[in-house]
Amino acid sequence: MALTTPGKMLIEQLWRYPVKSLQGEKLESTEVTDVIPGDRNWGIVDLKTNLLLSAKRVPKLLEGHARIIGEHCIITIGRNELSSQEVNIDQKLSEWLEKEVTLTQPVDGQTKGIEIEWDDGSDEILDNPDVFEFSTSPGWFFDSSSSLHLIGTATLELLEKRVGKGSGDVRRFRPNIVVKTEEPFEENGWVDQHLDIGTVRIHVRKRTDRCVVITRAFDQHQASRATLRYLSENHDREAGISMSPVSSGAISVGDLVEIS
Repeated sequence: MALTTPGKMLIEQLWRYPVKSLQGEKLESTEVTDVIPGDRNWGIVDLKTNLLLSAKRVPKLLEGHARIIGEHCIITIGRNELSSQEVNIDQKLSEWLEKEVTLTQPVDGQTKGIEIEWDDGSDEILDNPDVFEFSTSPGWFFDSSSSLHLIGTATLELLEKRVGKGSGDVRRFRPNIVVKTEEPFEENGWVDQHLDIGTVRIHVRKRTDRCVVITRAFDQHQASRATLRYLSENHDREAGISMSPVSSGAISVGDLVEIS
């Protein structure tokens, strides 16, 4: 039997991130299969190392914005717009990132390596942080086997209040789904349960472990490790939940979220 909180939890925002580690686009509604179609459907690969670039190692990626028009991806960098169908897209991205890169899409069954800088948000700034390499899930440019990420509004509001301006900016956490919640971190209690949203059923796999990406500068916000430090000290470095669809369907802003 499905249960809802007295205040009724509704979807407040939907997001898709067409290019790995670039800023994403807001949606009013979307189909859901095993992913939100188009989410992380492109990535930028370093031609020298063959690694998939990520803001975990290349913060500059967060300066770019991506959206989907038809079958193509439009990348906005400052006042310039690039299309994934341009023949010289790789040259323009290489000039922006100051390294030889290519815009590519996942290949079924294949993984891509990603580097990450270790950072727990401590006060000390390391000149040479430890760097680790891991792989994406086969056929995806996601960091893990979970293809959906959700965070509650009350969690974001608490971070904004406790840590400071911009700490609770939704763009810092890059969720697909933002749900109107009453209690901070209440979504932590949904692990191993199912969410029914629109015509989609979703399994909550785990709490989301945060990494160095939430310390990066983006848009009007300066780089700051305060949010990561607060989460490390108070919430096991976690915020939000990682999920996988159980059934396909459609979801929209304003849809009721039911827990079962």
